[in-house]
Amino acid sequence: MEKKKNYGWIVSAVCFLVLFIGSYAQYQLSPLAHLIIPEFNLSPSQFSSVFTAAMIPGMCLSLVSGILCDKFGTKVCVNIACIVVAAALILRIWAGSYATLFLCMVCAGVGCTFLNSNIAKILGAWFAPEKIGTMIGITMSGSTLAMAIAMGTTAMFPSVKSAYIAAAVIAVIAAVCWIFLVKEKDEKGGAPVKSQPVLEGLKVIIRNRNIWLTAVCLMCLLGASVALSTFMPLALQSKMGMAATAAGGMSSIIMYGNLAGTIFGPMICQKIGKLKIHLILCAVIAGLGSAFAWLAPAGFLLMAALFLTGFFTSAAIPVLISVPIQLKDVGPTYAGVAGGFVSTIQLLGAVVLPTYVMTPIAGDNYHTLFLLAGACMIVMILAVFGMPELMRKK
Repeated sequence: MEKKKNYGWIVSAVCFLVLFIGSYAQYQLSPLAHLIIPEFNLSPSQFSSVFTAAMIPGMCLSLVSGILCDKFGTKVCVNIACIVVAAALILRIWAGSYATLFLCMVCAGVGCTFLNSNIAKILGAWFAPEKIGTMIGITMSGSTLAMAIAMGTTAMFPSVKSAYIAAAVIAVIAAVCWIFLVKEKDEKGGAPVKSQPVLEGLKVIIRNRNIWLTAVCLMCLLGASVALSTFMPLALQSKMGMAATAAGGMSSIIMYGNLAGTIFGPMICQKIGKLKIHLILCAVIAGLGSAFAWLAPAGFLLMAALFLTGFFTSAAIPVLISVPIQLKDVGPTYAGVAGGFVSTIQLLGAVVLPTYVMTPIAGDNYHTLFLLAGACMIVMILAVFGMPELMRKK
């Protein structure tokens, strides 16, 4: 039993590395923008499309990746995904055109897509149900940590090519670690879960009310989070009179709150012992923070408000991602397709809510925009009330 527990940490560490390289390769581009744009003669919209290209697999392939992993197993599917990422980031070193760079960045997001959709299924094989949320949080912090490291260190590389080489090396290491270190077993440590017909899995998931409620919660969280991350620097500049550099630095505190929340949120949930209480607490604080944190006096109070907003927004995410595998009618058998379905709705919320709902209503009125972001948490609370209580404090 102890051997299984220790091996679970190895699997978690490899997943952390795979998630790390996906975000690291993407966020390397931001500090290198002043070099990449003139090198390829890119317009601002072209650079934006290159930067966000790694998110395209998540929007298009999350459900497909879940279906494939339920059908053929996570081991072989993520093997291929890791190889694709490593090959893409090696090719990126010699990318000589916008089209090639764009294609490389699209492929760089494939590994994260397969893992995000199936992380509960993968870790559920090695950890007890009450530990899954905590382990998902620790593992998924790889993405957030990668963003912070990439933003803070990439400018130190002597050239764009050297930065790309560093990312390629990490990608190769991640692929090798996954291929040779990760095994695939079911939650009891026996043979891999037997694959199920694709249509049967889809029917089970689409008819499951709790899967829809979980997806709605994540959609609201991501929609509010993206709205804050996108418009907070502009809001602090226009309404609070901050310089662009100061506003950017202040806004980045939300990201550090996200990192801490991803790691410690599931631990708090486990201490509380009640899933729904934890989610409602997160939604209330994240909602108030989304709506009003930016109005706090500049200095420590503003920093604290933004940090807490980021913390409680992310504190709910890994807990929600662990829900499908804990549902009796989903479990490990349909965990992949459930994760893919939830990830698809989650990413649609991150794109649709800020771009096509909040911004058209609010325009350039940041008060209204952030109030709408906070209102997303009201929808989340209503969804939480309809969810089952999966944890009970002894």
